[in-house]
Amino acid sequence: MDERARGCNRRWGYNRLPHLVPIEWLEKFRRQKLKWQQACYDATPFPTQELIDVARTQANAMLRAYDKLEALAEEAGHTSLPAYQWEFELSDGTPVILVRERAELCRVDAGGRQCQVWALEEVADIIEKFPILVKAKDCFPGAEIIPMKTDKLVIGALDDALTDLPF
Repeated sequence: MDERARGCNRRWGYNRLPHLVPIEWLEKFRRQKLKWQQACYDATPFPTQELIDVARTQANAMLRAYDKLEALAEEAGHTSLPAYQWEFELSDGTPVILVRERAELCRVDAGGRQCQVWALEEVADIIEKFPILVKAKDCFPGAEIIPMKTDKLVIGALDDALTDLPF
């Protein structure tokens, strides 16, 4: 199901598709999404076959919902994102639209959404501000830069007062 959602976001823009259809279909989609999320939540701590089956049923309903939204959007004359525009989401949920050149910044249609719009040249400027990351990519071709998070319990265990040091 997640792969299907990512595919729709790549084709239509991040969370843009539900907003291209009549409001009653948007509401149905949101209700189904809540059912799917609840089923996944219920099955997470102690998955039983019954809970897994419910989550699978709700995931299949979500797949049908995405099919319906795409069909409705196409029937209404909407098109997927233009080839010069890519979208992704920041960790706080903010949609970001990426275009090839600065000249395309003003041609982006965000579909009424609050988005950040960046050109590849701007991203290059930011990358150059972090030479250590550039060096890591040079040294490890194909490496992925990922966020590092340390568990709060580990931080707490390591954060002592240093009062027992002999000096």
